[in-house]
Amino acid sequence: MVLCARGPGRHPPLYKAYKKDSPAIRVTGAPLGGPPMSAKLAAEFSSGKHVADLAYTGSTNMLQYAQSHWLVPFKPVTAPAAAKLPKGDVGPKGTFYGTSIAPFVTIYNKGQVKASQVPKTWQAFLKPQWKNKIGVVDPTAIGEMDDVFAHLEKAPGMHNYMARLHGQHVELYPASEITGPLTAVAQGAKALGIEEGFAFYQAAAKSGAPIGFSLLKKDNYTTTLYMGQLKGAPHPLAARLYEDWLFTTQAQKVMAANGAYSPVPNAPAPKGLPSYAKLPKMPFIPLSVSLKADLSAITQAKKLWG
Repeated sequence: MVLCARGPGRHPPLYKAYKKDSPAIRVTGAPLGGPPMSAKLAAEFSSGKHVADLAYTGSTNMLQYAQSHWLVPFKPVTAPAAAKLPKGDVGPKGTFYGTSIAPFVTIYNKGQVKASQVPKTWQAFLKPQWKNKIGVVDPTAIGEMDDVFAHLEKAPGMHNYMARLHGQHVELYPASEITGPLTAVAQGAKALGIEEGFAFYQAAAKSGAPIGFSLLKKDNYTTTLYMGQLKGAPHPLAARLYEDWLFTTQAQKVMAANGAYSPVPNAPAPKGLPSYAKLPKMPFIPLSVSLKADLSAITQAKKLWG
């Protein structure tokens, strides 16, 4: 079974844990995201030669896939009722389900920045001391930062924040290389990396990278990663069984151990982070308008960064 997934991150541990439960099913991940992932799936649907069974990515791509009629509606038998899941966890007409929630944090270089100096608010990133010292994922393409800016537009006092951050001469890293800012901070090329995945931070810190992480006092970004059953999937039964398993207690523990939240109520939190319910998060954007909001942010980003 082939899973098209946004970045390698915490997926291999899930594959390994699932294989213990279902030895006959092997999950193989194709670590893609954004335009490369969409291009791969478009080629499969155009040729009729399907390889991928599941798509696993953020809401912008999943909504586009649903609009393209690439997804088969499916409700995991192990998933709680929609009303008990976080807002926006279920795609239109059940075309996809959120199976994990990725928290994002500020990464800082310990040799350049003291923990007490790390910005705790979005406004603090605009201080003169951080000019030319910040790295972010490119918001001119589908990825994390376009969604971050779309959410900030909904936060009180944050209107037009993108333009203000642009004035800090932040360094952009390709959306297809989502750990670019983290690598730059670890190597000392940048002092701060804004909104880097906590799972990637964990892996880098474990390997000895001289980095630390910090949460904001409010408006922390998280993104739900959705799973959708692809039409024409070569292994549809195996794909459904795997998605069912992702809502189990065992999968919840594996997610937490690898830097992610499960959407299941009262699931364990990643070590070092509060529970999902207590995490001070950005304003919610309904799925019905999230695609429009993200594309609007991308348009604005292209005007600023070209």
